[in-house]
Amino acid sequence: MSLQKLYCAGVLTGSVLLCFPSASIHAQTMFPEVKDRDFPAFNHAFKEPSHPGFWSSHLREIQSTCGANTVRRSGTTVTADLTLAYSHNHIWNPQENENDLVRLRSYNGCLAAPTIVVSPGDELKINLQNNLPVDPASDCPKTLNTPACFNRQNLHLHGMHVSPEGHADNVMHTVMPAGGTWDYRYAIPATHAAGTFWYHAHQHGATSIGVASGEEGALIVRGRRRYGDRARNDDVVDIDTILHDRSGTPIAERIMLFEQIPYGCFSDATHSTLLQDSTTGSWTCPKGTEGGVENFRNQFISSRKNADGTSRDAWMLSGRYTLVNGETQPVLHVRAGEVERWRMIAGGVHDTLNIQIVKALSGDSEKHLRLPRYARQSSSEMTCDGETVGQYEIAADGLTRQNISRKDINYLYPGQRSDALVTFRQPGLYCVIDQGGDTLNTVIPRRSRPQGKSPSVIAAVSVEDNDTPHVEQQSETTQIRRLLQEGSEGLPVFVRARLARFDLSDFAYFPEGMMPGQDLSDLSITHHPTAFFGSLTMPLVSGAVLPPGQAMPDTSINGMIGLVQNELVTVDGTSALPFSMDPTHIYHVHLGDVDEWRIGARTMGTGTAAGQHVFHIHVNPVEIMDIIDDNTDESIFMSGGRCKLKYRLKNDSDADDADYSPEFCDQYHVFRDSLFVKPGFTTVVRTRYEDFTGDAMLHCHILDHEDQGMMTYVSIDGDQQNQMSSMSGADMSAMEPEHSGAM
Repeated sequence: MSLQKLYCAGVLTGSVLLCFPSASIHAQTMFPEVKDRDFPAFNHAFKEPSHPGFWSSHLREIQSTCGANTVRRSGTTVTADLTLAYSHNHIWNPQENENDLVRLRSYNGCLAAPTIVVSPGDELKINLQNNLPVDPASDCPKTLNTPACFNRQNLHLHGMHVSPEGHADNVMHTVMPAGGTWDYRYAIPATHAAGTFWYHAHQHGATSIGVASGEEGALIVRGRRRYGDRARNDDVVDIDTILHDRSGTPIAERIMLFEQIPYGCFSDATHSTLLQDSTTGSWTCPKGTEGGVENFRNQFISSRKNADGTSRDAWMLSGRYTLVNGETQPVLHVRAGEVERWRMIAGGVHDTLNIQIVKALSGDSEKHLRLPRYARQSSSEMTCDGETVGQYEIAADGLTRQNISRKDINYLYPGQRSDALVTFRQPGLYCVIDQGGDTLNTVIPRRSRPQGKSPSVIAAVSVEDNDTPHVEQQSETTQIRRLLQEGSEGLPVFVRARLARFDLSDFAYFPEGMMPGQDLSDLSITHHPTAFFGSLTMPLVSGAVLPPGQAMPDTSINGMIGLVQNELVTVDGTSALPFSMDPTHIYHVHLGDVDEWRIGARTMGTGTAAGQHVFHIHVNPVEIMDIIDDNTDESIFMSGGRCKLKYRLKNDSDADDADYSPEFCDQYHVFRDSLFVKPGFTTVVRTRYEDFTGDAMLHCHILDHEDQGMMTYVSIDGDQQNQMSSMSGADMSAMEPEHSGAM
């Protein structure tokens, strides 16, 4: 993306076509009193619809409302009361065609916590009470980076640009069990991006157990900032305001929190022995027995080798299904030709989701559509092998893109979100599937699932005829374009012209203090740190050597390690710091710094291995500047950001090619907070520490990796000092203590 790009007006003066540079610095030089980046010399007369109901959704079926009465709004204050406790629930099992009983840690007794909806400028209050029982002394406490103390918890607003200190998004604070409370208070900036976010448990050592139990919910920031009001909104315009028809009726919106709950049954109350079939290793639950998520090793990192030499990991052995808002394979009702906004959240702990929407056909294949009996349309077998429905992504990780990206397969890694416009041309039954994939483009270690992952059905879509003529003859692209044109009626012609070619730059996210169309490309870089992820090989080989200062994890479980390299500290000739929660081993920056990070996976000495990971940073998003092929040390992108042919989706037979990286191909200069990291590639990102001081977590969002040590934090100072912490033992002991009472 270049700030020197020219936009040309469709107006001729004599025989000259007027073109103006988009960068604000040029506009301010020529016409300092005007901020319009396209026609700075003209005042535009245009009419915009009065406020439509674009903060409401019109669906034919009711979405999950579990716990909705615990979320309330009063003026600009939104309050949510969350009670964390064990609850009894049931999850439908398509394989058995019956409900499985479960006892899980959850908020307000819900398999998916209540959805919270806020707006920029709101104050969000979340009152959390932890009514889980005290952990057994044998399980808590344990050594650092050993999963333990599962009933101690806290809360994180994933992707939100809010303070990480005090009673805000502070995951260094622990809410103790047996009645501990904590009142979270978040001041959401008026300039905050509108988009799809989520909240979830985040206690180090207990994050994966919490999220895998369903301690998570959707958090939606509604956008009401119209194009005509941009001057008083710091030039921010929300795409929400044009996603409606000519009359102002908003398009239907679906919030889809994808959960993966690996519930299992145990031989006794100690949860030490998971019940499994002695021949196949598949998990079993006697009728009437409640499943739970209690054993970290067995339910997250175990695997079993088959007779043919292949392996099945814990998720495959569990036989569980990806849930949508706490439901197994729900049936969604849609009308042909209508455009919907799907807000998809990858809320799983470990597994990748390769989301694809395809037409269901009569027949038989490995992709069976196992719907509950009440939802079946016929007695014949239905399979998910028909034509693919495009997903037109308008936002990644809650941040509106510069351009719409059409996807046949939407690669979602743990923690990521995708907002996509979806439309169905023909009535009938469709499948939303996790289409599987080769291990290379998933976060599944090859040793655990060398054959890749098999397709599975997540949801079904029942599309009815809407009696509108010629709908089937119109392409998806035409229908999406028509929606954008109808929703933008009355806006300037050049804005509508950009929308017609799927250019969202007038509505896209841009860093605070900049102008629409600007990014971090032209800023001076303060530091060039590097984050490397790796893992210990298990069992730990003789003579294994860890990076200096790296704490040895509990090797009876596993080990995940990492390094942050920077100019500040040298260890054995290499500028590096181990991933650590120790305040004396933390990377420090100050407000206003711009970092250019290089992020990758690599081995770190004897006994270590590279693998697939997910980089996530709190508070400040990052911009993907480039992705480098480590074998050639060259970018995977051509000039202009198009992915080189060798990395694009090719024939199925080419999927084992290490170059095959379709999940990277539309990521050039995209802003996000969670990134897929795989061996052989280095992702170059930039971030600016804008306006919040405190400790911003940096970790792998494969949450069992985080609990095993793949987590550290960046300490953001408000002054101009940029040096390593010199905290003494007394300073460390003075850190915020654990609390069991509200403040």
